[in-house]
Amino acid sequence: MQASIDRRSFVAMAAAIALPLPRGDRLMFEVFRNGSKVGEQHLRFIRAGDMLTVDNYVELKVALLSIPVFRYAAHIVEHWRNNEFVSATSAVDDNGTQHQLIIEKQPGGVVIAGNDTPRYIAPPNALPLTYWNKAMLRGPMINMQTGHTDTPTITDRGWFKLPAAPSGTVTAQDYKLTGPIRLSVYYNQKNIWSGLAFDHKGHISYKPVIG
Repeated sequence: MQASIDRRSFVAMAAAIALPLPRGDRLMFEVFRNGSKVGEQHLRFIRAGDMLTVDNYVELKVALLSIPVFRYAAHIVEHWRNNEFVSATSAVDDNGTQHQLIIEKQPGGVVIAGNDTPRYIAPPNALPLTYWNKAMLRGPMINMQTGHTDTPTITDRGWFKLPAAPSGTVTAQDYKLTGPIRLSVYYNQKNIWSGLAFDHKGHISYKPVIG
């Protein structure tokens, strides 16, 4: 059964959840377009005292008859202190078009600026749309390419068995986002990011690498 999430209830639930750090402080996904592998995404979680740095890199390549026709690469770095968001930077190469963002949490809100994003202040609870942190579902989400801040409608679609790499499955809960952001993001029983699916120039799906 699908159920729309009451945002106030979700805020109360998410507030009690510490940052969901994976075993080994690493996450890896194989990325598929229409069933064919087109790239990978790697996340490293680096701890130093009360600070956490999340180093997040994705690279995708689509080829036609072995000739590259599309390339996408993004490098996002987030900084957290005592489970609170501090700042982030992103550098995105969208098939040759470059995008850069600098994001900083300040007392009055989250300051966002980039090479093609005029500086503005987002609400204090805005978080990067980087998927690994389930708490992003509770407030505005910052697109790390465009700098836009959106609040989609979120529907809990229940638990599913997702394929994992190199084999096996992972049990994960599907949160369907609609409105200005349209995708499905999945989290396992420990709130660890476990998958992603959306449509953009084909159907894109993420398969978690286990082991």
